[in-house]
Amino acid sequence: MMDFGQIAAMAGGHAEARAIQIALKLGVFEALARDGRDAAALAAAIGCEPRATMLLANALVALSILSKESGRFELTATSRRYLVEASPEYLGGMILFDAELWGAWGRLEDSIRSGQPAVRPDMYQSRPEETVRFISAMDSLVRSRGDARWTAEHLDLSSARTIVDLGGGPGTYLVEFLRRWPDARGAIYDLKATLAVARELLATRESWALPRIELCEVDYRAGELPGPVDVIFMSNIIHSEDEATNAELVAKCFRALASGGRVIIKDHIMDAELVVPAAGAVFALYLLLTTRGRDYSFIEVSNWLQAAGFVGITIETLPSPPFTSSIVTATKP
Repeated sequence: MMDFGQIAAMAGGHAEARAIQIALKLGVFEALARDGRDAAALAAAIGCEPRATMLLANALVALSILSKESGRFELTATSRRYLVEASPEYLGGMILFDAELWGAWGRLEDSIRSGQPAVRPDMYQSRPEETVRFISAMDSLVRSRGDARWTAEHLDLSSARTIVDLGGGPGTYLVEFLRRWPDARGAIYDLKATLAVARELLATRESWALPRIELCEVDYRAGELPGPVDVIFMSNIIHSEDEATNAELVAKCFRALASGGRVIIKDHIMDAELVVPAAGAVFALYLLLTTRGRDYSFIEVSNWLQAAGFVGITIETLPSPPFTSSIVTATKP
């Protein structure tokens, strides 16, 4: 049974989240990246008031995000690993994206009453700064947690020559697939604004992979998918769509695959009651606020796949922690 401390901590968890978000937004961790500072020096570095800066930094110490000795604040190993932009495991992109959704969470009651999102569900295509923030967040989360590396190591794509990352955003997964399978070529099927961000990210960080990746402007809601291809990989796509759209999307994947090709769906795949994994059940509220979708059960996903004509449907749950998702694979006969 849950005790007082647990429920109180969850009910007040917004305070901890907001402290970390605002510290990142203000540049606290970058200011401490080279050396520690006292409150006055830290405040001067981030352009804030010293007393208030001290209170924020003290809270971060209490959360084990910073350390403090003799009035001097320093990064911990954890904050240096995940909250400094130069780190390859930087999680800041996702944290800053969450910070911008603060207002949407304030409208959760309205969304529960109406069943409608709190923001326009356009996959952040309308404004360039929103596209950059969203794509950077997805890349940041996957890189820091290690999803792409784990997935590439545990999927056998040795027979695939053409791998499509559908709704692939920055191509974080596709890059790892191509790194592991040097004879394969890849494509990112996504929307125009997203592809512009992906091109810049890949050119900056993964220029070796660009000659092997085709960036294809594809709206999977509007038309058929280009094919034939050997593998269509979808990570965190179906949870943004409603049931009818997903059923049709899976059918489009079937038509775009070559005979013997596979569709691979990585997402929160829920139990029949839609409550396990717990992270997926909570995340569904985020989806209510921002998309037309929710998290779906294995039964639902299997039904879409079977109706489209796929066979050999399997599911593998990734190890938790750190992961909270599963991989569903199916084959076109």
